[in-house]
Amino acid sequence: MMMLLVTMDVFLRYFLNRPIEGSFELVEFMMVIVVCLGMAYTGVHKGHVAVEVLVSRFSPRVQAIIDSFNWLVCLGLFFLISWKAVVYARTLWVSGMASSALYVPVFPFVLVLAFGAGLLGLVFLVNFIESVSQAVRK
Repeated sequence: MMMLLVTMDVFLRYFLNRPIEGSFELVEFMMVIVVCLGMAYTGVHKGHVAVEVLVSRFSPRVQAIIDSFNWLVCLGLFFLISWKAVVYARTLWVSGMASSALYVPVFPFVLVLAFGAGLLGLVFLVNFIESVSQAVRK
């Protein structure tokens, strides 16, 4: 949808001098949905970037301990992001903030961010539990 919208906007803007009103805002809102809901999916499939140059040289038990600490920090961070996004969404809702061109309320998209960050936090929680169990077993 985003690609089609941007393509049509560019075509209409440059060839017919009739751009699609609010297309930039629509693409922004769609991007929030795609990215925020895709974060947890990527986390489940271990698709996030991981640098293991140093950690791979340690024993499996030490690796599991380091991974446990990493997952704990990540889940704390993303639960914090989720919580603060809910607080911010409430502020936007109360203030009635809307986008400038289409007057679309902004708070639902901040709630999508909160939901996506919360889901990713849950994925990190599962990874943390798995890492702790590996550290205890090894």
